[in-house]
Amino acid sequence: MRIEITGDAVAYRAATEAFVSRDFLRHTVIATVVANHVDGQQAADGTSRFLSLHAADGAVVGVAMWAGGREVYLGQLPAESLRPVAEAFAAAAPGNTGVEGLVAAAESFAEHWCALRGVGLREDVRTRLFRLGELRVPRGVAGAPRRAADRDVALCVAWFEAMRHEIDLAPPHPNPDVIRKRVAAGRWWLWEVGGRPVSLAAHQIPVGGWTRIGPVYTPPAERGHGYASALTAQVSRALRRNGLDVCLFTDLANPTSNRIYRAIGYQPVDDFVNYVFEDRPAVSR
Repeated sequence: MRIEITGDAVAYRAATEAFVSRDFLRHTVIATVVANHVDGQQAADGTSRFLSLHAADGAVVGVAMWAGGREVYLGQLPAESLRPVAEAFAAAAPGNTGVEGLVAAAESFAEHWCALRGVGLREDVRTRLFRLGELRVPRGVAGAPRRAADRDVALCVAWFEAMRHEIDLAPPHPNPDVIRKRVAAGRWWLWEVGGRPVSLAAHQIPVGGWTRIGPVYTPPAERGHGYASALTAQVSRALRRNGLDVCLFTDLANPTSNRIYRAIGYQPVDDFVNYVFEDRPAVSR
């Protein structure tokens, strides 16, 4: 097997599209991040690294990435490749601080990374990928949805930052210019009651007939009224009417989000885990 790493999202998409397209749902995060880089919807700082694994005949057999200042993200990869993949990222992205992927793959990568770099790890979050089945739109929820507009960008940035703070999500922080571009593209929505925004939901750039809902946020004072459920359902319906399949991730530690998304028709697919790497404490002598 041969590993290639590039910072060129355009070349990477061309090289890996046939492989990724076999299962866009499994690769929703990688596919959307690459698309955002290509379309200028991602802040370009030149640090992103995209990895492809090639068989002897040159065919792509695995993908992964380190992008946007986040941790290594694992796509589908043969189990025996996880050590060389960890070694490749250790050389190409030595500042990497964690890994996310399907549970078994992330555990294996983390084990190899910790041995290579002499660091420890902690589990940060477990998530579940859902896909939309039969949509059920809640009834009787006060208010109505609308697409966010340029005048809402500051609110969207503030709420996104509040959500990140609430779930203790590591940097990078929201980039107002990136959010403004995504608002302009019609991908951020608000639920309003009496002309007052009370909840937010966005969806990612469509790729291969799929799009992913997220982020979704309701300020604490507005919770308990069904706004997030209603908004997510309405956005999901609009996306489906445009011919798209829809998916989303939930935090497994949040029973409320897992319950409400199931209630509107989302069905579980796979579980993922995120590990954060940490310096091991010094041993006193």
